[in-house]
Amino acid sequence: MEPDVRIYGSPQAAFVNSTFHGQFVFTGKWIQPRRLSQQDIKRMRAVYVKPQENIFSRAVAAARETGAVVLCAEPGTGRRITAVNVAIELDATPEWLTLDEENVHASLYVEQRRAYLLNLRDTGSNLIPLVGKEVPDYVARLREAGSYLIVLATVEERKALDLVSDLAIVKLEASDPRQVFTAYLTKRHGYPQEHAEQWETHNRIADVLISTSPASAVSLAEDVHESGHREPEDSAVEEVLAAFWNWEKQLKDWFSSTVKPEDGYKRALLLSVAALEGAPPAEVFDAADQLCEATGTPYLPGRGLVGPGIAQHLDDVGARRDEEGLVHFTRHRYGTAVLDHVWKDRPFFQKQLVTWISDLPEARPAEVIFDLAVRYGQPELVLDTVQKWAADSVDRSALLLTAAAMSDKLGPAVRGKMYAWARQTGQEALQLVVAEVCGGHMADEFDRVALTRLRNLVRFGTERVRAAVVTAMLKLAGRPRLRARVLSEIGEWVAGVEPARTTGLRTFVALAGTRLDDGRLLLLPASTRDETLIDLIASGWRLSLRDPEIASEAKNAVVVWLEDAIRGTADADVVRAVLLAACRSSVDTGMFVRLVWHWAYSTSRDDLDREGFCVELSRQIGQRDPLTPGITPLSEYSRQEVPTWDIEDG
Repeated sequence: MEPDVRIYGSPQAAFVNSTFHGQFVFTGKWIQPRRLSQQDIKRMRAVYVKPQENIFSRAVAAARETGAVVLCAEPGTGRRITAVNVAIELDATPEWLTLDEENVHASLYVEQRRAYLLNLRDTGSNLIPLVGKEVPDYVARLREAGSYLIVLATVEERKALDLVSDLAIVKLEASDPRQVFTAYLTKRHGYPQEHAEQWETHNRIADVLISTSPASAVSLAEDVHESGHREPEDSAVEEVLAAFWNWEKQLKDWFSSTVKPEDGYKRALLLSVAALEGAPPAEVFDAADQLCEATGTPYLPGRGLVGPGIAQHLDDVGARRDEEGLVHFTRHRYGTAVLDHVWKDRPFFQKQLVTWISDLPEARPAEVIFDLAVRYGQPELVLDTVQKWAADSVDRSALLLTAAAMSDKLGPAVRGKMYAWARQTGQEALQLVVAEVCGGHMADEFDRVALTRLRNLVRFGTERVRAAVVTAMLKLAGRPRLRARVLSEIGEWVAGVEPARTTGLRTFVALAGTRLDDGRLLLLPASTRDETLIDLIASGWRLSLRDPEIASEAKNAVVVWLEDAIRGTADADVVRAVLLAACRSSVDTGMFVRLVWHWAYSTSRDDLDREGFCVELSRQIGQRDPLTPGITPLSEYSRQEVPTWDIEDG
């Protein structure tokens, strides 16, 4: 048997959830990336327990031979951690794929020595057949790069995939939960082997492990660790199993003893501690009063002036103040269990409970609502709350929506709703939240999903929403891994129709003038060998300089690049390479030579050789002109000519 409801939603999950596939630890900065660091990979390899009957070796062999493998199993059998370890065994870097509903083909990208992991549970059911059609070509491209595809699918998902070519399928069996339990205690939490084995073989623990799943084995190991007990004394085992069973018996007994009307305040305080654990006492007691008011429950006589003090009230609900004066339960993970008990035992109270939680201040309500939505698989709890908060707090709404969009359980539904909101007119408040999410942590793991939603916000949003999109794109371009993709997306906008074209140009010019913390230009390529990035930037310069509304800002931005080049704060060869790549026609040649000339001869005098830079660059530009190759356009201008372009003096 295993507990009905746990936050751990996948096999061998406590570690995997927090460091790998997008669940969160709520410590203020909740979001932990699912992109694996080398340390994560090392730990996941250490705690992994292979399934029986050479299943793991067969999966590795199949992927190595054909370039791809499907791990076919239901959730809870260790599919995710097995997929990662197959990737490790193939000596490839594991990376999760998330499909863009507007372009499945573009989602299936290829880099060298990668193992791309595709969980069909994270994929909209309408996209799964499209993936099946793309698989043959994708696997062929992967093999050329020495990379692999590992698909996670249930039996039904595999059928929906409808593969047009054979793909190796390995039916995955669950690992031994006893070994999983021991591995997590020893390798994850540093328990001595002797103590871990004592826990595993204790008769009450063994009874649980023999009939549970790997996911629940991890949950049990986490309960051992969180309890703080190193050896399985009877009282320690009692506490661990009580937590594992979600404190079910203890809560039933407590609620059975508080059935009188005058006990209503105790129940309100219990829920308040559960919702605000770790908060100062004043916030906890204020929240209890708010719940009493919302439910018509009598307050304490005298509103605290008479009757027991704070210590007694907290003791009545199994809580205390810590050394910093903050309120905590005395039992680990008890707050989650309290909310679970009320949620399951009182379904008619759920709506009022969520309303009360969402009305509480600060970020904590977002954490609690997210927890409930994950545990009960109800994304609508998040979506309804975001709609309620959006007009008043973009930040708090974005925090909750980001967590849900990156969640294993909630992600597909939430990302789908974000797509719908992005395409709905008259939804400015929600669209501002979507823009904030797409420029934030979500894009680190779902960059193509984020760009698709930003693209639609440009099409369907207001001017204020489009300004938020520009801000989001600036944030994304600040991440080196995403820079080329952002520029490519901007290029598509510029090649399209209004308002995407103008928004794209404004975004490019804003990026061109943006500097990193160390003062370097954000868009400047690292070397002249970065031809892809150079071409993307060159295209942005050419198009923005030709646009009457954007040209003035673009010219000033080019001058910034030229000044950095002549002052040595930017690689002059790289700046020249970008400007040369932008000259693809005689119109471009005349435009850039005139701009460079005015920069060289209208800037404040100093010892820098702008004239020499201008002459050499103009000569190189002239050589690229398809109509007059080799002729230097600079000869048309005189040093005495008065500049006519709107460029500020240096």
